[in-house]
Amino acid sequence: MKIVIVGGGTAGWIAAAMLLKYSVDSDVTVIESSKQGIIGAGEGSTGTLPWFIRDKWPDNSINEIEFLRKTKGTLKLGIKLQNWKGDGSYIYSPFHGSPTDTQSIDTTFYGSIIKYNRGDYSSLHSWLMDDKMTTYRKDFNGRYIPAFTNHSYHFDGVEVGKFFKEWCTKRGVKHIDSEVVDLTFDEREYLQSVKLENGQIIESNFWFDCSGFNRVLMSKTKNKWISYKDYLPTNTAIPFSTEVNSKTVKFETLAHALDAGWMWKIPLQHRNGCGYVFCDGFTNENKAVDEVQKLLGHHIDPIKTIKFEAGRYDKIWYNNIVALGLSSHFLEPLQATSIHIMIVSAANLIFHYLKGEVPYYEDREKYNKMCRFMIDDYTDLLQMHYLTGRQDTPFWKFMNNEVKLTEKNKYLRNLSKFRLPTAFDVDPIHGTAGYPIWCHILDNAGLYDRNIMKDELNHFGKWQESINQMETLEKQYKKIKPDLVSYEEFFKYLKI
Repeated sequence: MKIVIVGGGTAGWIAAAMLLKYSVDSDVTVIESSKQGIIGAGEGSTGTLPWFIRDKWPDNSINEIEFLRKTKGTLKLGIKLQNWKGDGSYIYSPFHGSPTDTQSIDTTFYGSIIKYNRGDYSSLHSWLMDDKMTTYRKDFNGRYIPAFTNHSYHFDGVEVGKFFKEWCTKRGVKHIDSEVVDLTFDEREYLQSVKLENGQIIESNFWFDCSGFNRVLMSKTKNKWISYKDYLPTNTAIPFSTEVNSKTVKFETLAHALDAGWMWKIPLQHRNGCGYVFCDGFTNENKAVDEVQKLLGHHIDPIKTIKFEAGRYDKIWYNNIVALGLSSHFLEPLQATSIHIMIVSAANLIFHYLKGEVPYYEDREKYNKMCRFMIDDYTDLLQMHYLTGRQDTPFWKFMNNEVKLTEKNKYLRNLSKFRLPTAFDVDPIHGTAGYPIWCHILDNAGLYDRNIMKDELNHFGKWQESINQMETLEKQYKKIKPDLVSYEEFFKYLKI
């Protein structure tokens, strides 16, 4: 099957690598212009990228350490959500769930709330982040090996694109350095060919739009953009960087809530990639920079100002075009949802639907339904981060009193007055966040009423079991901690 990908970067080259990796008869061309700059302020991923890195490659040429070194990356154990209640407190949103998160009653999660008044210490990752320890250990020969593999990565987005570009072009993916200047559609609005700035005419029967916010292909169709700005009103980001070293590095994404949004800090090997995400209805760029400088205690140099609108295309697969990454949707940077959805969407498309020269036409709606559900689920999750009851600034008053709630979040807030939320209430399917992520965000929003929790645990005879499960987890952590490698040591190892 001949496939042309318009746009490189993280989305385009990972899509090309997936096609090359999982199909032996795909003819793949990537059209990427060197004129188009990439910000590369620092990015993070979810567990889907480590899955793709570790999954069986044709010649076993990629390993995790090689990937991290070439992309100036570090490990990521989770997200530190600080000041989202306006009181300076924090919780973690860890990758690792609790030992009992698949049971009908997550007793370890409840035990953490009973003991610490927060549920995230039911995850080993929260203990690791507190103690600045990694998921790696040394073997008897002094080699660094994973003690357990449920971590993710921080990386320089520009370098990730270069990494997969090199891997793909060595293995036969064709690369054209030019810009698309014109598109030719047939009477059914199927894309037939594109004309490039260099004069070439490129034809294909199937296309990927991976051109980011430019949406070079999809924006020229009749496909409708559906705005989510009523649910997620942040619309501006100002990226910048700060210094990093082995003494200060933390293998966590910091998401620090500010007056009109939040600031991210992502540790790379050569700098911290940072930025302030805010709603321009409540502050402006100059005030945002002043606020960040006051928080950090030093001057910052913003790279640029990025404007965006939360939303998605009505159809991610439109006729013979599939949009991946920022071309298909964008919510906001919180929880690294964009790269996660891109990888899951690409994998599902390649594994289940692109199996012949002519895809089955009814598969488009099945695929689009899956994408819509996944994007909507993350919209629900991201909005729930803000619903903490905070009232100290106009932005936070708006988010907790006036913002339009999604239907799921209305349901979750109402049901929490009667019973505890469970895994059944977040409708998990493949690719969505799932209960282990949701439970910590729900707790931070006050949806695990302590009195109701006591009544439910006593009703099922699980109160003491919850305490015991938490104590067992703590003992397990104390047992493995001496063998683990610290942030500082692993950071130095990556930079060798």
